[in-house]
Amino acid sequence: MRRIIVYCLALILFAAPCGMFAQQDGKQTNASAHFYELSYSVQEVSESGKVVNSRAYTTSIATGGGPSAQIRTGDKVPLKTDDKGNLQYLDVGVNIDCFHAEEVNGKLAMQVTAEVSSTTKAPDPTAPPVIRQNRWSANVLVPIGKPTTVFSSDDLQDKGKIQVQLTATRME
Repeated sequence: MRRIIVYCLALILFAAPCGMFAQQDGKQTNASAHFYELSYSVQEVSESGKVVNSRAYTTSIATGGGPSAQIRTGDKVPLKTDDKGNLQYLDVGVNIDCFHAEEVNGKLAMQVTAEVSSTTKAPDPTAPPVIRQNRWSANVLVPIGKPTTVFSSDDLQDKGKIQVQLTATRME
C-alpha cells in the first residue's frame, strides 16, 4: 500500500512540472504576432524648417520576437589606395535596422539603428571625396499610423538638419 502511495506521489510530482511547461509553451504559441509596415522618411531640412529633400524606405516587421528588419541601399564608392591604381570600395547610402518589435499600450516599441552617409566633393579635385555620416541608435516608441521623428541632428554642412521619420502601420 505504501509503495502505491509513493508511486502515485512520485507520478504527481514529476507530471506536474511537465504540465506547467506545456501550459507555458501553449501561452507562447497562442500569443499571435502582429505584422507592421514600417515606412521611413530620411529628410534634409533647411534652416527655415522646410523639407528640401526626402527619401522613402519601407519594410515590415513582426512583433513577438520575430526576426529583425533591415534596409540597405546605396553605392560603392571607389577610393584609390595607392599609386598603382588599387581601389578599395566604401559603402555609402542608407542602412536601417529594426529589432525586438513589441506592442506597448497601443504603440509600437522597438530598437532602431539608422546610418545615413553621402559623399561631397573635396575642395581639391585631386583629393578623395569627403564622406558625411550620421548614425543613430535608440529604443523608440511610436504611435500606430502617425509619422514620428525618431532621429534628428544638425547637418554638418550648413545650418539645416537631417531627420528620420517613422510611420508604423498595422497590416491586417
